[in-house]
Amino acid sequence: MTAKLIARLRAPERAVAATPLLRFIAGDFADEVAYVWRAPHAEFFALPAARRHAAAVVLAGLGRRPLEISALRRMIEFARDPDVAAAIAGDDWRGIMPTLAKAGEPLWATEEYERFLRLFAEPAARQALRHMEMVRPGALAPLAELPPALRVAPILRILTGVDAAADLAHAFHLVTRMRGPEGAQAVARRWGAGGDAAAVFGRAMQDLVPDRFRPADPAPQPGDPFHRIASRKLLEQVALEFRNCLRDHAVRIAEGRMAVFVWRVQPAAVIALNWDVAGWRLAEAKAAENADLDEDRLRELVQILDLHGVRSGCSVQALTSRLDDHASGTNYCSRPGPGFVDQLSLGDLWS
Repeated sequence: MTAKLIARLRAPERAVAATPLLRFIAGDFADEVAYVWRAPHAEFFALPAARRHAAAVVLAGLGRRPLEISALRRMIEFARDPDVAAAIAGDDWRGIMPTLAKAGEPLWATEEYERFLRLFAEPAARQALRHMEMVRPGALAPLAELPPALRVAPILRILTGVDAAADLAHAFHLVTRMRGPEGAQAVARRWGAGGDAAAVFGRAMQDLVPDRFRPADPAPQPGDPFHRIASRKLLEQVALEFRNCLRDHAVRIAEGRMAVFVWRVQPAAVIALNWDVAGWRLAEAKAAENADLDEDRLRELVQILDLHGVRSGCSVQALTSRLDDHASGTNYCSRPGPGFVDQLSLGDLWS
């Protein structure tokens, strides 16, 4: 369905009264459905669940083939399943109607259909969706968090929610970073070998510890306008200039496990990098008097440091603690919020 037709359907003069039952079943799509299937909407209610969800995909403007209103109703009510599937999913249509048949009676929100179609287009996610007993929006979120290599039944079965999936995905990213992309499939097979949550998350925690221990790598050298603090005297001068507690970290800086730079732009900022088994990580970024940098500046900083092999996000130690929570079913560790700045986990200087 074209965007122009959707706009016409949603225009005030097109509004058609939807019954309370339709509003319960169709949710955000109640007005559009009421225009296509007029009250008492009997033909719409008589449709199998998969057909109603297919209609919502088209009404949301997500279908692969543009349709007029009369053609939409004719297709949803009378076309063969393969034709309906191809209209909403294009080349990725095989198996989508049996999957939508497990999507429940109420229609979803537009963003949930977008996520579903995105996942269904990916082979591993499609396989997982086709094998679920019930396909619901709440089940899509953990699946979407995982990389394709981890979208397997033994892992999906033990996940308790989005946070567990996100932490396992983060661990996979770090292990792949440590071992190289050539080892990713072997790691995925090991994690997906079965067992309960303790077994799966336990393997992830084990793999975050490298086989061979080694000292910290040399600190990155991002160059001008980053100026590294490489002596106690300079550290004391910068601590006075920025009126912060940099001197408290002198030992870790001297040991080579923390590297501190002054970012000489306006406003100038002190940047602290920490080293752990996954490499150098952005641990803190503050202007004078410990003032926070705004999000645009932090995004710029992350992009620059990424070019020099410096990652952002939580430390390996913090992630391991959260994985241990998931393994044991406890909730001792807090997770950062969903926003970009929250996800940087700045201020985590000691781990």
